[in-house]
Amino acid sequence: MDARTERTVHLETVENRVFPPSPGLEYELTDRLKEEIATDRRLVLSEAGGDVRLKVSLIRFDEPNLVEDLDTGQPAEILLKATAVVEAFGEEFAGGAARRKVTVSTSYTPLLGDSRRAGLDRLWRDLSREILDVAADYEWASD
Repeated sequence: MDARTERTVHLETVENRVFPPSPGLEYELTDRLKEEIATDRRLVLSEAGGDVRLKVSLIRFDEPNLVEDLDTGQPAEILLKATAVVEAFGEEFAGGAARRKVTVSTSYTPLLGDSRRAGLDRLWRDLSREILDVAADYEWASD
């Protein structure tokens, strides 16, 4: 991160633009973003104002079966995939803003005891880290 100081970031609640509607995903992602900011040495969460104002829109969430058990026909592995549009506003960004689309995926295997909750936790963790890279990456900020 160079010798630069950490950035304060104001995070708005994630906007859920998923279709068909999947209410509640925005709160899960918002909560995970706050948790990740708390552990990220590049950023500090700010209630009002800050160096960066972060606006996130969840635009896609998919959960298709990847593999079915041949004997039972039940899902053996399920893909989780999410896409978000990230807008970071602040003086350090060329033109005052950076806009990126980020997509992450993971899977879970119910027949092996891997829960949907554990899969969603991994998905939100990975997506949050990608989103925070937009707010904290000085190279992107100087593009």
